[in-house]
Amino acid sequence: MILPEEFNEKWDVSKNGPLIKFNYEHLVDTDFSDEVKRFLSIGGLPETPAPYLEFISSQALLKSITSILNIPEEFQKYWFLGSTGSGDPICIIEKKENVVFLNNSDGYKEEFINSSLSQFAECLLVYSRMIDKAIQTNGEDAFINNDIPQSVINWLREELERIDPKCMEKRCFWFTEIGNLYE
Repeated sequence: MILPEEFNEKWDVSKNGPLIKFNYEHLVDTDFSDEVKRFLSIGGLPETPAPYLEFISSQALLKSITSILNIPEEFQKYWFLGSTGSGDPICIIEKKENVVFLNNSDGYKEEFINSSLSQFAECLLVYSRMIDKAIQTNGEDAFINNDIPQSVINWLREELERIDPKCMEKRCFWFTEIGNLYE
């Protein structure tokens, strides 16, 4: 698992955009582990990382999704982090601390992304490296044109499995993203 300081060091802000860091004082009263609080306040999350994700600004506080969207109270355990390119809320589950998205076209059905916040951050790092490898091999528009060599996709799949084997199970976010690269 990647440490928040290591994530900061490895994330290329000039190429991949800024990191959003949360004020530790705003996280103290949450039920998240110290590991999650440290990661959000020291490591942070990228503002708009590939694959087409967007995270909340540092001006916003981490909030239960029920205080942001008009959805039933049973969703109170989900804390909003950002959204997918399809507008699905990306959340961290309060007690389990898994990262998931809520599929808004399927009644906000929970879809697994990663087992932990640090594994999610590390997956974002390797996805960014995959884009670099594709560009290095097939030119500047390789990612945009989905012209990614099979060997690079295979490398990404292996890295994601190494980081968090559960994230590559069928119908999980990263499994689907790998499938999209093969199209």
